[in-house]
Amino acid sequence: MRVSNWRLLAVWVVLAVWSISGLTAGAQGIAERSLPAESDRAAIPTGVLAMEASDISSGALRALILDPSFDGPGSRSEAADERNVALAFGASALLPGAGQWLNGQRIKALVAVGLEAAIITSYVVIRQNGLDGEDAFRAFAHAQWDPAKYASWLNDYREYLIDEQAGTITAPPVNVVSGIDLTRPSDWSAADRDRIQEMFNQITAIERQAFHPETGAAFSHQLPDFGDQQYYELIGKYFQFAPGWDDYPAWRANDDGFLSTIDPELTGPNGSKPNVTETFYAYARDHADSQDLLRKASRISTLLVFNHIIAGIDAAVSAKLFNDRQADRLDTRMGLSWDPDGRPVPVASVRLTLGR
Repeated sequence: MRVSNWRLLAVWVVLAVWSISGLTAGAQGIAERSLPAESDRAAIPTGVLAMEASDISSGALRALILDPSFDGPGSRSEAADERNVALAFGASALLPGAGQWLNGQRIKALVAVGLEAAIITSYVVIRQNGLDGEDAFRAFAHAQWDPAKYASWLNDYREYLIDEQAGTITAPPVNVVSGIDLTRPSDWSAADRDRIQEMFNQITAIERQAFHPETGAAFSHQLPDFGDQQYYELIGKYFQFAPGWDDYPAWRANDDGFLSTIDPELTGPNGSKPNVTETFYAYARDHADSQDLLRKASRISTLLVFNHIIAGIDAAVSAKLFNDRQADRLDTRMGLSWDPDGRPVPVASVRLTLGR
C-alpha cells in the first residue's frame, strides 16, 4: 500500500517528539536509579509490577508494550468511539442542536438551538399580531358595516334597476330586520340569528339577479352568512358592498329620486370609484395587513419544519464524516524497558491505519 508524503511526514514528526520525551524520561531514570514513578507504575499490569526491575527482560517488556491491548504510560491514540448516525439525525430532527451536541459540536449546537428559538419566537409573535388584527377588523366591521343598511340599499337598487335600467328582478324586497343590535352579535339569541339568517337569504336572492348598469355584468359575489371568513373579506374587497358602510353617502334625493350614489361601482376620472368612501379602503387595508401576518406566520411554521430536517441531516452527515475520519488514525504507545545493566530504554509503538 502506498502511503502519501504527508502521512509519512506526520509519522516521522510524532516519532521524533516521542524519542525526545523518551530520552528525557531515560535521563531521569538514570539519575534516580529507580523504577518508574507510582503514576507510571499504576499503568503497568500487576504481573509486571510484581517483578523486580532486574527480573524484567527488555524483550519481554518491549513485547508487552507493543501489544495492542497494552495502554501503558505515555500511550496515546487518535481513535475514538464511532458516532451513531441515526441517533444524531433523530435527536436533531426532534430538537435542532441535540444531534450536534452529541457529536461534540457545542458551538454549532448552540447556534442551532438559538435559531430554533428565534424561529419559534417569530412565529408566535407574528401569528399573535395577525390574530389581534383579525379581532380588530372584525370588531370594526361589526361597528361600522351594517347588514340592515346594505339590505335597505339593495331594495332601492332593485327598484332602480327595474324602473330606470329596464331590469328584470323577480326576487322580492328584503324584509329588513329591526330591534336587533347588529353591532353586538355575541348578544343575539337563537331567534335573532334565525331572523338575521332569513334576511341574508333574501339579500342573496336579489344579488343573484342584480347587475351593474355601467357594464351590464352580474354581481360577482353574494353576501356570505354573517360571521363567515368570507363575510369579513368580501365587505372590504368588492365595491358592491360599499353601501353597507356607515359613511356611505345617501343615494336618494329629497324628491325620492335616485342619486348617482345609488351605484357604488360607478367609475369616475382615472378609473376611480367616487362613491366608495375612505372607511371601505381603511377596512380593506386592516384586513389585508392581518391576513398578511397570518400568512407570514404560516410560512414561518413551514420554515420551522425545514429547520428540523436540515438540522437532522447536518448532524447525521457530521457523524458520518467523523466515523470516516476515524478510519484513518494513528495509534501510538510508549513506555520504558531496562537493559541488563538496569538502564532505562524508551520503547515506542506506532500503528497507522489507513482509510478504506
